[in-house]
Amino acid sequence: MFDVETYEPISSDVSAEDIGRVTREARRQTEGSGMRVGNRAEFTLVAPVSQPDGPKVFQERIKKAQVEAPYWEGRLGTVHDLRVCLINDDQQILFAATYSDEFKPYVQDVIRFAQPWIDYIFTDVAEGFPGLTSDEALPYIAKYQVEAGVWYGGPDPDASPRDITRSLKTSEAFGRLLDTVQE
Repeated sequence: MFDVETYEPISSDVSAEDIGRVTREARRQTEGSGMRVGNRAEFTLVAPVSQPDGPKVFQERIKKAQVEAPYWEGRLGTVHDLRVCLINDDQQILFAATYSDEFKPYVQDVIRFAQPWIDYIFTDVAEGFPGLTSDEALPYIAKYQVEAGVWYGGPDPDASPRDITRSLKTSEAFGRLLDTVQE
């Protein structure tokens, strides 16, 4: 990673020891592009948008895609966050996610659990998108996937969304128990 003895932080207000206490080593995905820290990884795809109708189709679909996002992502259970938007004057579509798991199982789970939703967003929007059930889906993804140059996986990159949800439910239950005892 870096040598605390020789490392010079961006700001002179910060010591190399301060940086060293919070830094976790980022590495490349085992299979596929993308960075990972602990159990958390990033996935970024930038594909061309079909012209001239792709931007209009995207705009017509985004409200429904947003309404259903928690359902489809909830089926996966590994997604921390997701962004899908048109960029560069509607010439490209950006799909950027942070997830827990290795690359290959994540992509397989997306195909298995969220295929209708992903296809709804990308079909007739992303140029040449073959649909996730196509044999051409993985080559398409590989062609347009890019690796982040800088990516931060959060304060606890080993916690999965399921771990976080379980912790929150436990904390809520404990809070209710304390409230009951105090009454």
